[in-house]
Amino acid sequence: MTSAPLPAVELLRPAPWKRLALLAVSLALVGLAVAVAGRQPAVAWGLGGIFGACALVALAGLLPGAHHLRLDTSGLELRALFRTTRLAWTDIARFGTTRVGLHRVVGLDFAPHVDRGARLRRVNRGLSGFHGALPDTYGLGAEALAARLERWRQAHGPAAGD
Repeated sequence: MTSAPLPAVELLRPAPWKRLALLAVSLALVGLAVAVAGRQPAVAWGLGGIFGACALVALAGLLPGAHHLRLDTSGLELRALFRTTRLAWTDIARFGTTRVGLHRVVGLDFAPHVDRGARLRRVNRGLSGFHGALPDTYGLGAEALAARLERWRQAHGPAAGD
């Protein structure tokens, strides 16, 4: 059985539910801070400020273009809160799944020639078994996303160009 060819570009977006939940909880806690403002103004200002900032981050995350995972022939592009990180397929050795807390996530290991962040990568490997992890599963299960990314890596990585 042969698998279907990969598209030229694949764009995956996270489901909005986590950010909507963060927004709802943050707004509820801002409301609680306002309710105690008469009795504890310093506490109200502190909590209101912290959870107000959380609400703003959640709102920013809901804006179009704030988050995505873009796959193409040269590599992957991660965008989180409008900050973009680009990784070439040749810089990635493998993808797999791991647990971070209660959540299953996609981990990745960098190729031996990648030397940036070596100390942090060693710490991450000790904690999770991988050099790093993706921030979301983009509407897929961790296993399915890891398999999809590994397929892209194998199709366009260094072995594909030899």
